[in-house]
Amino acid sequence: MTLYPENVLLPTKHLRVFHKVARLASMSKAAEELRRAPSAVAHSIRQLELSLGATLFERTARGMMLTEAGKILVKRVECAFEEMQTVRAKLDEMHRDTDGARLHDPPIFSLAVNERRLAVLIAFSKRKHMGEVAKQMQISQPAVSMALRDLEGSTGLMLFDRSTPVVRLTSAGELLLMHLKRALVQLRLAFAEIAALNGVMEGHVLVGALPFGRAHILPTAIARIHKKYPLLHFTTIEGPFETLANALWCGDLDLILGSMPPVEHYSDLVREEIFGDRMAVIVRADHPLVNSGVPSMSQLLASYWVLPIQGTPTREVLNTIFETLGISEPRVAVESSDLSVIRGLLFNSDMITVASQHLFEPEIRSGLLAALPVELPQIRRPIGILRRKQDHSSPGAQLLIEEIRSIHTTS
Repeated sequence: MTLYPENVLLPTKHLRVFHKVARLASMSKAAEELRRAPSAVAHSIRQLELSLGATLFERTARGMMLTEAGKILVKRVECAFEEMQTVRAKLDEMHRDTDGARLHDPPIFSLAVNERRLAVLIAFSKRKHMGEVAKQMQISQPAVSMALRDLEGSTGLMLFDRSTPVVRLTSAGELLLMHLKRALVQLRLAFAEIAALNGVMEGHVLVGALPFGRAHILPTAIARIHKKYPLLHFTTIEGPFETLANALWCGDLDLILGSMPPVEHYSDLVREEIFGDRMAVIVRADHPLVNSGVPSMSQLLASYWVLPIQGTPTREVLNTIFETLGISEPRVAVESSDLSVIRGLLFNSDMITVASQHLFEPEIRSGLLAALPVELPQIRRPIGILRRKQDHSSPGAQLLIEEIRSIHTTS
């Protein structure tokens, strides 16, 4: 899963120059501090403006003043630089523990690296194979190898383990990659925010979709947003919560929607509960238990069940319900967390399940499935959104979050 697409679009090697001009409000002073020709500084600013499709400075009697687009970019660049300084400090400590010396100051920590090399590193972290990266980026395999060696050589750290046939990132390489992604997401936000400033809502919103969110809320919210803003593109990623939470922290996702377990390991993520879910016993509409009044516990235990896999958050909730009722686990015929599989088994057999009624709301409303009148312990399962702080969310992601809140409020 890769955040920033597999191509880093903004010319990162010019960001340090831009930041210096913004801080000094002068191209000539920036050129002097950076020991570059004024024409080279002007070229860097032009390249960034062309990439963003926006003017970053206004030339006034007081010097180079940032435009609104320039203010957005400087904020995002400073966030990106801060992220890279954080990983620099961590790697410096790691380096001193093994080598006894401090790291020198490689350009990657100010993102003063050709953006294609950063794109190669990110693509390699996903593909794990130089030939695949070369094919994807339409460059030669030796060029991929050289880009990775140059990045590694500039840091003075071993970023890649070449001791096996499959080249892998070392712990230092993984650490650098995670923070690099977090830095690059700031540049993605700059693109989206500058486009929104010009009245264009576009970009890519990446959503981690847990089972509850996939079933009803997320499709409805995306459909409504797309109708209003057709240039926004959405991708949903499914997977275990811990995998999705790590991807959100790294910047590979904009938000996660679904059942929310605790997130102590991610203190800079925001957990927002939308509502507490309630569980129900679900069967097909013409199941023998539907017209038999309130089913007894013995009738339920005599049935075959389809339940989520052991170890999943939903199964843990169900185990708590069974324990509260003082019953042993029912006869489980199938274990699956795939809603389409569960739905198919309910339609085509006498199996029953315990699940959120919201998950099967369309089928219950249409008369295909039914919720049995069984009183279950009111064990609350929080359903909500996990996201980065609002000032680290894209305009498109914020719109989607607002729509999700709206759906719950009106439903």
